[in-house]
Amino acid sequence: MKLGLTSLDLLALITELKPVLISARIENVYQLEDGSFLIKFHAKSGQENVIVDPARRINLTRFKYAIPESPSPQAATLRRHLSSGKVDGISQVGFDRIIFFDITWGEEKIRVYFELFSDGNIIIADSAGTIKYVLHPKSMRDRTIKQGVRYNPPPERGHDILSSSIVSIEEVRTQKFNTGRALTRVYNLPSEVVEEALARIKITPVKPAEEMTPDELDSFTRSARLIIDEAKSCLKPNIVASEGKNVSVLPIAFVTHSQDAKRFETFNEAVDEYFSSIRSEILESKKRSPVEEGLKNLEAILERQKLYVNELEDQKKKFGELGKLIMANMFGIQSMIEKVVLMRRSGKDWDAMLNYDYGIKVKSIDRASGMLTVALGDRDLQIDFKMPASKNAEQYFARSKEAVRKLEGLKTASKDTEEKIAKMKAGLTKISAPVMLRAMKKEWYERFRWSYSSQDFLIIGGKDSTQNEVLVKKHMGTRDIFAHADVPGGSVVIIKSEGKDIPLETKSEAVALAVAFSRAWKAGVGVADGYWVNANQVTKTPPSGEYLGKGAFMIYGERNYIRNIPLIAWFGIRLTDEGFKVLVGNEAFVKANSEYFAVLKPGELECLELNKKIREEVMLGADPKATNLIRAIPDSEITALLPSGGCSVGHLSV
Repeated sequence: MKLGLTSLDLLALITELKPVLISARIENVYQLEDGSFLIKFHAKSGQENVIVDPARRINLTRFKYAIPESPSPQAATLRRHLSSGKVDGISQVGFDRIIFFDITWGEEKIRVYFELFSDGNIIIADSAGTIKYVLHPKSMRDRTIKQGVRYNPPPERGHDILSSSIVSIEEVRTQKFNTGRALTRVYNLPSEVVEEALARIKITPVKPAEEMTPDELDSFTRSARLIIDEAKSCLKPNIVASEGKNVSVLPIAFVTHSQDAKRFETFNEAVDEYFSSIRSEILESKKRSPVEEGLKNLEAILERQKLYVNELEDQKKKFGELGKLIMANMFGIQSMIEKVVLMRRSGKDWDAMLNYDYGIKVKSIDRASGMLTVALGDRDLQIDFKMPASKNAEQYFARSKEAVRKLEGLKTASKDTEEKIAKMKAGLTKISAPVMLRAMKKEWYERFRWSYSSQDFLIIGGKDSTQNEVLVKKHMGTRDIFAHADVPGGSVVIIKSEGKDIPLETKSEAVALAVAFSRAWKAGVGVADGYWVNANQVTKTPPSGEYLGKGAFMIYGERNYIRNIPLIAWFGIRLTDEGFKVLVGNEAFVKANSEYFAVLKPGELECLELNKKIREEVMLGADPKATNLIRAIPDSEITALLPSGGCSVGHLSV
């Protein structure tokens, strides 16, 4: 199973990353719970996210990840070095598993290296190549990676397959391996590329290297170069599965992996899906490991407790029976004790005492403790001749009672342990791989507030004064409609006409959206007024002597008021194989485009409580799979679309 990107994979990824990320600016850096990094870019296409797991991969991602409330020390340092930096170029170091970004940061030129081998690393160097930051400082035999020294990539391993230098057949033949391993060592190539190149020329990789011919070596070189060329210009991204489990992700079609290949539009998408499933498995394992270790310890404790219970049960029975045995032979044992005491006082030696016929067989005498080991029937028991027989019986009964007392406590403890084990096992069954949820591809207008009217006209609203300004100056056409609440502040809303006449119903829906995203919502009123005007009535030019701030406009001419608009916003979630999308808008739009929805009104719920209530409402009637997906949607995706101020949440059936 492939656990990390190869140099061929990086070559293919770079061809896709360049048109997306060159000229993009870095907005932020986050370190996720598994230690990987999420880098947010503002690109020509909008926001683009890159995930970097230094030990495994780097790729564009559409999956949504839980963002930590506060940055880790590493993320904070990377932000200081990278935020607002513009990407000038993306390249690969030779044909190695190292990719680097050339970035302009203010007046400075820096280079960010991502080393995707071993434990992985992220290194930032200045224009002179001096390291300014390193994720994992290291001192190795062939190079040192630490702040203040010059960055040097690892020494080249093997020959460059793309160079014009000729590799001697003897160099291959003298390798004490099969052909596949020998060529992997001789050339700087991933083993899967070597095996594919050999398969295409019908040579088995297990063939002894010493049997390879010069013609076969030439054929291999041409085959390998063709694979590399395909990865540059003829991508056919796919994930390969075997027995229902993903085993590799490839940028091109491999004859060695033609079975169960799932095709993708881009290699980034394939890499994203492949490694996200690995990430889920790793996170699940991390969550399960401490529980499983705790369970293992508890089961070991329970096993010891059971053994001790058996031991105490035996003691209880044994000592009770021995006490009864003494009671049943009280006269003989007392007579034996008296004779032993008399003989001891009269100076008899121990051997004489041991061999004396007491009527009860004495098997041994412990001279230090004064204990006699005697045989009664088929049982051996110890008798203390320093005390009478009745006292010896009492000693055994006391030991039996002590075993009973310990048993009671131990059984209670064992029951507690069993309950803890049962609880832990129940908790273990609830631990599953985290749901990896993709967001659907976003259109340009989705960085604003947006909706569609019941007549299918696009309605766009600003989230702040900057967006209000952009909407009017850049996106409002001559036949579009401008809408606003009849209160200061709030969203500027425009209706895109696309050259068509806009019905009154659509205008009313746009005004309702403007009212919902105005200060009227935060004030908690039930209804509010709004208006619409034609685009040519809106201007940024103020009356003489006055000033208009950012996001403010002058309206000239008659305003078309709509009175007493109920403050209601519909919230919906759409789930498809492509991912999820969160919607806020009018009732017709939300119901037509989402399976799970709720209605919002001004209220007192905010932040986490509001998100929790919204999820509860939209999950009503959802199946388990949909419920898990809805729970996995980050809070930020929901919060970003809600009106300012608190909400109350309700659910209305279709």
